[in-house]
Amino acid sequence: MLSKIVKPGDQLELTKINVSAVSSEKFSKNVKNKTYFSKIYDIIGEDKLKIAMPMDGVQLAVPTINTRYELSICTKGGIYHCKGIVIERYKENQLHVVILEIYTGIKKFQRRQHYRLACNIRITYRVLSPAEADLLTDPDALEAFREALSERGYLKGVTLDISGGGIRFVSDQPIEQNTSILCNFSVPIEGEENSFSIISHLVQSKEMPHRKKHYEHRVRFDYISNQDRETLIRFIFEEERRYRKNKKG
Repeated sequence: MLSKIVKPGDQLELTKINVSAVSSEKFSKNVKNKTYFSKIYDIIGEDKLKIAMPMDGVQLAVPTINTRYELSICTKGGIYHCKGIVIERYKENQLHVVILEIYTGIKKFQRRQHYRLACNIRITYRVLSPAEADLLTDPDALEAFREALSERGYLKGVTLDISGGGIRFVSDQPIEQNTSILCNFSVPIEGEENSFSIISHLVQSKEMPHRKKHYEHRVRFDYISNQDRETLIRFIFEEERRYRKNKKG
């Protein structure tokens, strides 16, 4: 099962569980501490991972044998979650490696879909009529609609944060609450731009108290493919990892 989900090269976060390996599982769920970053070198059998020695900023974070970690693994198929314990560490061909034994099942990690990453991304959007919103749920109709509509048919905004489930953005135009809008934006992943056109629902819109004639809009993605959602989650994962690394470095 493990080898069917994760691959060599996948990035992962390791959050140390601040109890010994013999402590109760009930207690270990409640006490956590520092998070480190690494990547997978190899999958050994169906319950062990060989990973790069975790990094704390620019320094190696050498784990103690029997230390437990919660793992968040970023794969092409999404973010997965499991728990592992350090059973071995050594140097191999000038590389410092750690062997983790996975002692829980590996499950798709849904919680990050709702984690909001603070970021400023330029977006364009268009308020849709109910008829347009119904029509554009068809991917072919959406593509034809976008090709037929010039850039002048869109308004502009900038995001405040983004998640796999929606965005919060600012524009200089009010939007009526509970309407449908088409949101267009791009995010970079590994040097490549990934573009999105998502039919969304405006949950809340309000004028910003300290910026007159500027409005904050909270949007929920109503029609987004699983592939697009996973791509967004991957972007959020990588940006969060980059932020933590830069903060420590």
